[in-house]
Amino acid sequence: MQMSGFARIGIGLLLIGALLAAFGQYANREAVAIFGVVMVACGFVLYMAASIVAKRKAKA
Repeated sequence: MQMSGFARIGIGLLLIGALLAAFGQYANREAVAIFGVVMVACGFVLYMAASIVAKRKAKA
């Protein structure tokens, strides 16, 4: 099964958000850390939604 574009974007958001959150914690920049956590949450939701849609499409 091939990965859709939205799933790839979700994984990208997960990685970039995790890096931002880590950098924000390390540099004592709470705003950057919170923004990173929000990006991680959005990436997770996007990846899960794309995964569910792909499974349903393959089932039908």
